[in-house]
Amino acid sequence: MIRIQMKNGKSLGNVEEWFISQISPGESFWFAGQSLELLSFRDMTALVKPSNSGKGKIPSYQGGRMPLSSVVSEFMRQKLMDCQLDTQSESELIKIRPILDLQKSRSMLPGPEEFLIEYFETKEGFHLVMFPFEGRNVHEGMASFIAKRLSLLIPVSFTMSMNDYGFELLSDQKIDVEKLVTQKLFSTNNLVSDIYASINSVELARRKFREIAKISGLVFSGYPGKEKKARHLQASAQLIFEVFKEYEPENILFRQTFEEVLRDQLDENRMRNALERIHYQKWLFSFPQYPTPLSFPLIVDRLREKISSEKLEDRIQKMTLSYN
Repeated sequence: MIRIQMKNGKSLGNVEEWFISQISPGESFWFAGQSLELLSFRDMTALVKPSNSGKGKIPSYQGGRMPLSSVVSEFMRQKLMDCQLDTQSESELIKIRPILDLQKSRSMLPGPEEFLIEYFETKEGFHLVMFPFEGRNVHEGMASFIAKRLSLLIPVSFTMSMNDYGFELLSDQKIDVEKLVTQKLFSTNNLVSDIYASINSVELARRKFREIAKISGLVFSGYPGKEKKARHLQASAQLIFEVFKEYEPENILFRQTFEEVLRDQLDENRMRNALERIHYQKWLFSFPQYPTPLSFPLIVDRLREKISSEKLEDRIQKMTLSYN
């Protein structure tokens, strides 16, 4: 956490480092109900002053992107079934009923024991979208190894996107979905080795190793009130990580890093349970003409990662008009 401090020494609160690191000195952002200009950022403190700018980023926190738990995921699947049976009474479900009706008209609305797969074409290419409803972390790993297994069957490249509801595999060539997307593709055999082969697990482990190095005393995080910056700790931890990787791969701390990536970052145990559940579900293949309400957020999430001079809101508006 980074402390937000005025020039006169008054402290306004804290934001996460990943947010403040995106703002350059001289730029404005909103915090504590006022527009602030960033003056400097050092030693875990961001020095600011009042700004007359009416524009600026609003702080967001990583907790807002926490993935769905297994209990919430199951609850959501049940609520989708309630919507199909017209038994919903909650005001929230009543409000989103037009969106769910649009999903049913363009594709299908899966129930608790159903697995929805959508496949459609746009100007971007061919979209293969699957909806396990298991949370972002599970879908991140699942999308990677499903793409890897598909690429072993046919020569194809994918661009991936995922959220709490499902994941998207975008390719520039058409594939025979009903022939290639089978239960064998979701097998739990060799799951761990396939995950390691399909994702950049080394890069994930480098970031995870920083915390392990701090707790084990391999790196010094600084004295109270004079903590070292996260990027300095990361640089030091990465050097140690590379030494272990090159000369001592059996080191217990090095091995623990990969185990924690599987357990915490990718939820390997939960992913295995999800794959076993999908194996016994009823598979629904849908070939809509346009993106559906469930798949559209995945397309938007991928657009966020693209560099463009056009505002995201304007691009979304154009897409909405073209798909209606």
